[in-house]
Amino acid sequence: MKKHNFQAWLNQPLGDDPEVVLAGKLEYLRLYLTDAMRELRSKAGLTQAQLAEKLGVQQAAVSKLESALKDHELESVVNYLHALDADLLVAVKQGKDLYQASNNEEVLLVDVPISVAQLASTAGMSAREYAHTAIDSYIANNKQASSSVVNSIIPFLESDDLVAVKVRKVLKDKPLSEIASQLEKCLKIAEEDRIFAVKDLLLSSMIGVESYRNVSNDNDEIALLDLAEELVEKLDIFLKI
Repeated sequence: MKKHNFQAWLNQPLGDDPEVVLAGKLEYLRLYLTDAMRELRSKAGLTQAQLAEKLGVQQAAVSKLESALKDHELESVVNYLHALDADLLVAVKQGKDLYQASNNEEVLLVDVPISVAQLASTAGMSAREYAHTAIDSYIANNKQASSSVVNSIIPFLESDDLVAVKVRKVLKDKPLSEIASQLEKCLKIAEEDRIFAVKDLLLSSMIGVESYRNVSNDNDEIALLDLAEELVEKLDIFLKI
């Protein structure tokens, strides 16, 4: 959605009077909110009269809602947006803390530094477009990196290394690619929890206790924890080669 630049006008010195500063914040909110509302209605191909009929109010009520010079009740604004299949996303910012008050799990409001807007401008994009492009790129690179790790773990699991042999016996009949994928996820966990995650993986994937008894002659969790520790150490070395 195109945003008009009201910032220059609003950035004019207003003084330090708290009431003046508050009035400026309210004016800023009204300008951007009503601008967005008018644009949404225009994109929907509706006149004020048509939207008023849809809302069950007089055209004057819609005109008032779209005016930055008028006060707005939150309920009326939400009803207006709902009629256009739009949502009002709200967040409260205090210092570095950002609290989202909107009941919309699919959209998260985040606070980004001004440098992002500057980079977006250089790229000829809006800050939102720039952020989405960066996120898509990160996800793609992360998937590629994960795939690379998985492909590196499989040769170790196929090797004659004693730890790899033990793991194969514990997880018999389980595809090595699936084991590698699960181990890759475990290795992303904080270092102090990594061994326990691998131990839980081994425990949950065992085909009965006998599978593990054939490896260590000890079916308790301590033995599994030892194997998990050995596996994490081996993978740490193997993935660095």
